[in-house]
Amino acid sequence: MKKILLTCTDLMATQFFTEHIEYWHEKGYHVDLLCSPVGNKVDGLVEVFKGIENGSVRTVALNRSPFKISNLKGFFQLRKIANNEHYDVVVTNEPVMGVLTRLAFADKKDVKVIYITHGFHFYKGGPKLSGSIYKAVEYFAAHLTDLLVTINQEDFEAAKEFKLRKNGKLYHIPGIGVDTAKFYKSSEDERKEIRKELGLSTNDFVVAIIGELNDNKNQEVIIKAIASIKDKCPRLKALLMGVGENADKLKTLCSQLNTDDIITFLGYRTDIDKILSVCDLGVSASIREGLGLNILEEMASGLPVVASANRGHKDLVTKESGILVDITSVGEFAEAIMTFYNSPEKCEAASKNNLERCKKFDLELVKPLLLSIIEG
Repeated sequence: MKKILLTCTDLMATQFFTEHIEYWHEKGYHVDLLCSPVGNKVDGLVEVFKGIENGSVRTVALNRSPFKISNLKGFFQLRKIANNEHYDVVVTNEPVMGVLTRLAFADKKDVKVIYITHGFHFYKGGPKLSGSIYKAVEYFAAHLTDLLVTINQEDFEAAKEFKLRKNGKLYHIPGIGVDTAKFYKSSEDERKEIRKELGLSTNDFVVAIIGELNDNKNQEVIIKAIASIKDKCPRLKALLMGVGENADKLKTLCSQLNTDDIITFLGYRTDIDKILSVCDLGVSASIREGLGLNILEEMASGLPVVASANRGHKDLVTKESGILVDITSVGEFAEAIMTFYNSPEKCEAASKNNLERCKKFDLELVKPLLLSIIEG
């Protein structure tokens, strides 16, 4: 039985990899997960692994910030595993975990090392200094990589400049997969009941905003856009789903802009599919995005989308499915939201398009595709 070691944060494992882990196991692999516990999700992952006959969950002292001294301890933990245990394949993710995992296994020539980038930390239009540093680090780490997997076109083109290990290969896949079958449009009776639970009326035009509450997700721009059109759009409501370091800051902004009765903070939710089933529009203002799981979930729910024009969103959103706007423009976000608010016909057309378009990103297509790359 071949052995796979998967390294990433507990958040990424929970959000993207549990289905893949189970699939790899079904195909005859022993799978171990080594994660940095940044999101208090380790216990949940342990529960998942109880259903896997061969496999374990362990933690490593790594931080998502490259400047934390604890990363040294984490590296030595990784190095100990590389020296004392044998794996046929190592699949690693994220900048810090990805670089240190590849360094730890650098001299293990019998181990196939695969790096999946969910969005390089250098990108077109991004900060030049930090972007140059991140690019240099990724260029170096590519020399320790057998297979490099990208999930958006911009990263795929950028990675063509990298030199992988001898016989190394570069791949582009349509994301890590979204379970489109999980998402749906509610019936009229369900819609009324769910909206009642959420404090919404049947006539409200409801905007869904999903993502960790941090600077990169840029929810501040959306809040300002909603505040600027609240008088023109009296039926407008917004549901903000997620937790994070900017929660208090964003709630204060809502109070200052008198949008407390328009924007509801729902916190961390495990019933995103249920909530999206009664929404009318998905909005994301992320500055940096690998692809955009939230956008895919909204598309699978039959929602039109308004999204910032970053590399990941550009791979998802077409003129038939929504509107791409400037990342920093409150005015463009406001205008795009109003476009759908005022046009049920545009909403319906985009809804039909998105229900079809999201199929190419379906988890059931991506699972065998990713495994074929691992095995290739």
